[in-house]
Amino acid sequence: MNRRNRREPPDATRPYPEVLLAADHHAGGDVRDLLGMNTRSAYLVAGLYLVSLTADLIVSVGNGSDLLPGLAVLIMVALGAVGLLGIPDDPLPVRYVAAALVCGPIGVYLSFIGTPLPPSGPEQTWQFAALTAVATYMCVRGRAGSAWLLLCLVVGAAMVWTQRYGDGATQGLALGAINFGPLFMATLFAFTIRPAAASIYALRRRAVERNAAQVASLAAVAEHDKQMRALNQRVRPMLERITDQHPLTDDERTECLALEAQLRDALRAPILAGHERTAQAAARARARGVTVVMVDGHGLDAATTSDRDSVLDSMAGALDSVTHGSIIIRVLPPGRDLAATAVIDPDAGGAESASRATRLEFAMP
Repeated sequence: MNRRNRREPPDATRPYPEVLLAADHHAGGDVRDLLGMNTRSAYLVAGLYLVSLTADLIVSVGNGSDLLPGLAVLIMVALGAVGLLGIPDDPLPVRYVAAALVCGPIGVYLSFIGTPLPPSGPEQTWQFAALTAVATYMCVRGRAGSAWLLLCLVVGAAMVWTQRYGDGATQGLALGAINFGPLFMATLFAFTIRPAAASIYALRRRAVERNAAQVASLAAVAEHDKQMRALNQRVRPMLERITDQHPLTDDERTECLALEAQLRDALRAPILAGHERTAQAAARARARGVTVVMVDGHGLDAATTSDRDSVLDSMAGALDSVTHGSIIIRVLPPGRDLAATAVIDPDAGGAESASRATRLEFAMP
């Protein structure tokens, strides 16, 4: 047979969904994967940054700032860093953004209240740097508008602080305005890198899907070749014998009927014909004169090997129990309460056939 002109059987595409699931797993990703935000190195950098903020807090407390409000802000920033690096959803979930918008400015304002004005050094307003870092990475994680709102609220809290305890709101604006520069750069970076990340992972997904389709196609061709070799080995000797000028003997006619039944089973019930014990039990039943019909509704295709073998072994036992008449064994379609059924009719074709038929039901273990 010409390989270039042959067509694959319908079952040839069955491996593709499983391969595609693996493709989804390996090709999926977002900006976190592209920038390495989900790596140990990212957590190490975040930890070192928190250490530097802790040093700023210690120095600011030594210069007159309150410890507890500053410690609360530090803990909030640490939790924010864990969320930015660890939350897989992209963009960030609304609940995370809402928590940052509510807790951030309030915590900053409470920590500023105990700080003397004017500040004696930049370490006394370390909260600006901490919340700016959170805001910049919120931009990268797809929440640019919320990041700008967060920083505006933080600067607004500083303006309220200086309005009440210092030289007016402009003093707080002057202290915090410089932090809009890094946030602006982070916004530009996010608007550049996020579409690029989406394109990169879309291209990677298409490449993996093409590879998966190719693997599935090669597997289908290999399975087709295997079936053709098995069919050739089983059928060719008998076909050559039929072409002989001598008539077939009774034993050869019986062998032809058995071979025809095996081929029919392979087409109508591949999962049954492919199970050694069930196929042998069907052959023994036919040898006893039992009419055997096997139908595969593909309800066992997704079952585990142990569950599938358990059901098929039970059906083989049912085949061995029949001594005359007929038996119809059927694997039910997916989604049914039962896995398979067997209808045994000891008086097939007789007047009381329907009343004497027995139905056996097989469920998953």
